[in-house]
Amino acid sequence: MAKIQTRLARIVQKFRGLAIGVLGDFMYDELLRGEATRISPEAPVPVVLMGHPHAGQGFPGGAGNVAANIAALGGRPIPFGAIGADESGKKLVALLKARHIGCDSLVKEKGRVTPRKVRIVARQHQLLRLDFEEPASISSQTASRLLRKISQAIPRLDALVVSDYQKGTVTTELCARAISMSRQKRVPVFVDPKPEHPEICRHATVVTPNLHEAELMLGRRMHDREELREGGQRLLADLGCSTLLITLGSEGMMLFQQHKSPFVIHGVSRPVYDVTGAGDTAVAVLALACSSGASMEDAAELANLAGGRVVLKFGTAEIAARELLDAIANGAQG
Repeated sequence: MAKIQTRLARIVQKFRGLAIGVLGDFMYDELLRGEATRISPEAPVPVVLMGHPHAGQGFPGGAGNVAANIAALGGRPIPFGAIGADESGKKLVALLKARHIGCDSLVKEKGRVTPRKVRIVARQHQLLRLDFEEPASISSQTASRLLRKISQAIPRLDALVVSDYQKGTVTTELCARAISMSRQKRVPVFVDPKPEHPEICRHATVVTPNLHEAELMLGRRMHDREELREGGQRLLADLGCSTLLITLGSEGMMLFQQHKSPFVIHGVSRPVYDVTGAGDTAVAVLALACSSGASMEDAAELANLAGGRVVLKFGTAEIAARELLDAIANGAQG
């Protein structure tokens, strides 16, 4: 146990300064906290008593949460995405800059709506989520600008994360060209996909769906570990990626690599307050760990520990290096 804890801790200490590109859908997340005092006489819904009308908390969401986690862990994220010249876009940029994340690589697209998610919470229970968005594929001009920015940054990147939330930034062509450029420079690519858009996984280094997403991409349910082993191997071949990491929530993860047997990362039993953004945290840690020279097995173990720690927080959250080191000390499996 002590041996693996020491090894994992040394990996985390190598995160500092690693440059990780994050290509994806950048969003503005907002959390409104109130008190559910009674049931409305107008409809069977709770009445939520809010405090100050402008007391909401803002967070970088979507790909922004991936970038925020990388920064919190000591890495240097470089965001690539399209946002609007709207109020949500301005707030998102301010939140990223507050985390010392440069925003020159983001592209403002005229007429674009920056996605905004508003979660209404009472006593740590999410009552409602409001999504303000108009998903649309980025224009060819925006795609060209993003590709130029990625091309300029590729030589200094240690890894590239693709975070697809299907809001229109991660088009098939843009992703294919970004992955091609990365492969030419031997920059590993980590894709957090949506099941409806599996083609962006082609030729990626690592793909990280959760179980439900993996089942949708495979086209069938996987009811037990044996079906998961067989289905994961099949999906690895179908997606054309080098490595597949299926996250299983509290049950851990299962890692699939070409020419290797599936590797199981066991979950750690703990209370779960909110799973919002746990996948963002996992892919951020995975990219940093692999860029630090870790084996895929150790990187997956770290991603599992980080995801297990961030679900203890409410809302869109990030994990700091000291928290991950604490998780290693208390939960690493040997």
